[in-house]
Parts: sequence; C-alpha cells; structure tokens
Amino acid sequence: MKFIKFSFFAVLVMSLALFTGCGDDDEPEVSPFVGNYVITKATVNAVDPLINTNEFGPVPIPPNSDITALIQESLLSQVNCDAANKSWVELRDDKSMYMSCERANELNAGTWDEVSATELRLNMNSTAIPTSPTGIVLNVTDIVIAGANMQGNTQVPLPKEMVAAMLAQMNLTLSEDNPDNFMLQFSITFVKQ
Repeated sequence: MKFIKFSFFAVLVMSLALFTGCGDDDEPEVSPFVGNYVITKATVNAVDPLINTNEFGPVPIPPNSDITALIQESLLSQVNCDAANKSWVELRDDKSMYMSCERANELNAGTWDEVSATELRLNMNSTAIPTSPTGIVLNVTDIVIAGANMQGNTQVPLPKEMVAAMLAQMNLTLSEDNPDNFMLQFSITFVKQ
C-alpha cells in the first residue's frame, strides 16, 4: 500500500513538474526595430567639407535645412511608388531588409543589425542603391523611439555629381576644387506603419 501511495505521489509530482516546465518556455525576443517604416523627415546636421561654388565660394548648408525629399529619393529610388508616404522600409525579424510600396513589389534591399538599443545598422545592397556597386551602410545612432516615431542621426557620402545637380537647381555651379565626395550628416525620422 505504501508503494502505491508513493507511486501515485511520484506521478503527481512529475506531472506538476512537466506542466510547470512547459510554461517556462522563453518567447523569442523581438527587436523594437522590427516593422514597416516610412521616412517622414530628414534635416541637415552638417556637410563636410563646405561646398565650394564658382559664384560665392564656400557655401555652408544651414543646419536644420529640410532634405526630406532628397533622402526619400536617394534611399527609396528603386521603389516604384506614386507617393513617398507609401514607400516602406521593412525591417523583418529575420534581419532582412526590404523596400516596397505598401508591401507590393517587394525589393530585397539588404540586411539590418541592432547594434544597441540606440543604434541601428542598415546594410543596403546595390539593388537598393544602384549608384553604389557595393551598396552603402547607414549607421543610425542616438535613436529615440516615441510611439510610432523613430528618430536618429546618420551620414551618407554625397558624390560630387549629386551636389552639382542640387546646386544647378539653385542656379549655382560647383567649382572644380571640390572633393569627389561630401559627407552629409543628418537627422532622420521614420514612422512605423
């Protein structure tokens, strides 16, 4: 009789251990960066070196100048979409990055890494950035997430030809003594869809 009571007690303990053990399975942690984003704002922090024009010499670009359209066009040029607010940057939980027009015509744009809670690395391939044979890496730092908004700072190289085209829109010409590339530092805001 003692053996039956002990066996019953042992089975009961094992059952409880099994059921409580099943509840302890850890859910895989999903990065807060995973999601679909639209670039809604980009403003200049600095351009290095100063841009030299034939008309005025060095021309500083004032901090906080709005360059949203330029950044949307540069980074999302391969997305066939009728409006920038429909062009998504998709950061997927498998660390892949896609660009699309609200999930239509998805384009494999590279990969992404969560460097820290305040830094994100976007490894954009040459499919996403065809002007760069090796693609570009955008490190977005000092990230602050507030609701659906994610704001941070980054920098991209601007080729001399792109700067010349921008100046031409202002009836200015780029002098020949400029470097081949300028480093554009800017803040960028993404809104999660």
